[in-house]
Amino acid sequence: MKRYAPFLHGVLALDHHIRRCTSVGVSTLRTARCFQSSVGEQRSVARMSKSAYRHPLAPKDPSQRNVTIPTNASRIAASAASPSSSAALSAEKLKKQAQKALLLQMQQEVLWEGTVIDDMNHTLVQHFVTLSSNEKYRQARQMLVVGGRAMIEELCRAGYRPRHLMVEVGKPVPGSFQDRRDTDIVLMDRAVSSAVASGADGYVGDFAIPTPPMKEQLIANHQRLNRVLVLDNVDDPGVLGTLLRTASGYQYDAIIATNHCADLYDHRVIRAARGAHFQTSVPIYTLKEEDGDDVYGMLNHITERNNLLPLCCAAQADAADVDGVGMRAQPGFVDAPEAPAGRVFRSSVVGASPVSLPAPLQRDSSYEVMSRGLRGASRVREESLSDFCLDRFTRSSSVEDDAQSGYILFAGPNHKRNMIRRLATRLSRPTTRLLLESLPNPSEVPSDLLISMSVVLYTLRPRGNWDYLPAQTKQEHSSLNLQTKYASVDIGVNRLSVSADDINLDEAQQRERAHQANEFMRWRRLTRRRGNDYDHWLEAEQRRIQAMMRRDRQRRVAPWMPSRKVNTKPMPDWVPNIIDEYRQSLDRDALTHERDSSLNCQHQPK
Repeated sequence: MKRYAPFLHGVLALDHHIRRCTSVGVSTLRTARCFQSSVGEQRSVARMSKSAYRHPLAPKDPSQRNVTIPTNASRIAASAASPSSSAALSAEKLKKQAQKALLLQMQQEVLWEGTVIDDMNHTLVQHFVTLSSNEKYRQARQMLVVGGRAMIEELCRAGYRPRHLMVEVGKPVPGSFQDRRDTDIVLMDRAVSSAVASGADGYVGDFAIPTPPMKEQLIANHQRLNRVLVLDNVDDPGVLGTLLRTASGYQYDAIIATNHCADLYDHRVIRAARGAHFQTSVPIYTLKEEDGDDVYGMLNHITERNNLLPLCCAAQADAADVDGVGMRAQPGFVDAPEAPAGRVFRSSVVGASPVSLPAPLQRDSSYEVMSRGLRGASRVREESLSDFCLDRFTRSSSVEDDAQSGYILFAGPNHKRNMIRRLATRLSRPTTRLLLESLPNPSEVPSDLLISMSVVLYTLRPRGNWDYLPAQTKQEHSSLNLQTKYASVDIGVNRLSVSADDINLDEAQQRERAHQANEFMRWRRLTRRRGNDYDHWLEAEQRRIQAMMRRDRQRRVAPWMPSRKVNTKPMPDWVPNIIDEYRQSLDRDALTHERDSSLNCQHQPK
């Protein structure tokens, strides 16, 4: 309160001045003018805003906050503002009422920044809890919850900022939010932090859901898809997020979530994916039959359009394979020699006669596709991962084959144990089931989907043929260590092309390559604009001096106008530092070559 004490005399003097001027008339106040300085035209007095600054998160009812406010404070403030009651009060009472009104405003507007939320029924807390648990609320608000300081700061560096940032009391506010731009920072206690996002480190924010890619790009793609990952019924949020992060890191061409996968924007999926939803290099699609999508029709279209080979990796085998019952044993279907296709449909109604199924009219009819899927596991071929890679990657024409045809990989836990049979029924091409030698057979013991899919995703990643050579011959079986072994040539960050930086070159080749890179940088710098190095430097220096003169002229002509202090900006990257460059001890031939290079790269005027 001592901090605001010097302003009380000014407030009382202003109140007395307003009451004295009221007798003159309202019209006189409206036409009053004043000069802000001796230089310049006449300006009107700026009106103060009627509504003071209010924090967007502050509730309207002060009783909902953790600040103790007197019950009769608002009544006293209202009575002090009325001219009839203030005329009858003494100066001492007016001073006390002004102090209480100032304290009330300070509690409402200033102290809210330091208020700690400890109520579970708070509106903001319920907003975060509903975002974390309700999928429909997330879609309606188009927002998702992100927990963890490291991940939030990484998204902020990428250009994404949350609308609200809830920080646990006692922990520092990240440096990216010190300016409080476009983000409201609210403190919360430990109990609220665990309820909002369990497992986080005390930092929770709500971000806008990134714009999903259009499904038309998946149907009518301009570039051929080489590696496509299809997640089938992956309902574990942690596994789903990890697979999204792994496939995005290996630069797969597309990721498709189908058949009742977990919600992509669940906070557990977001935490496991580590920001894979916000990257744009690998698009993530969602196909749902309840949304009207023909899932397998679109998958068959993608397979045929891009000439892809269907592959399957399931955590456990189908129930028909384990029980030894073939796919032919379907309820309602029996063999009949009198039927043209050899099959009839027998109804479960008592007394109903069997109905012969008609023969297919054309080769690719829907009936024939269904019949081929029902005829058994002949369309599903099982092969070990090492044998498949040896056949695919070690041939002389493996690079050409990989460039012409890619893979569409189906992965899922196979909870209902009908995934292999369903793919054989619904897909238009035969499916190859991949098995890992180092892991138990899925027909005997269910394997861990996360471990097996990590190995398969790494093996079949784009342009990964040079890194996966587990064995020399088919007779040698590869282990898990060999399957995850890196080759001597590391592709690096850009996995789409082999970098020559990782190959051992002699000294002469390294110098030649560095010289070519420097010449390319010089050409790119000089061709950005017309002129040589000196012209670019002189133009940038003139703009800098003109800006300084303009600010100095504004300061002398209108000193009352607030001016933002602008530090001297450095030269742009494309402007060469010719002062340091030409101060070096270079011989005359080097300077002549530099001048000729600059003049040769100059564009000819049109």
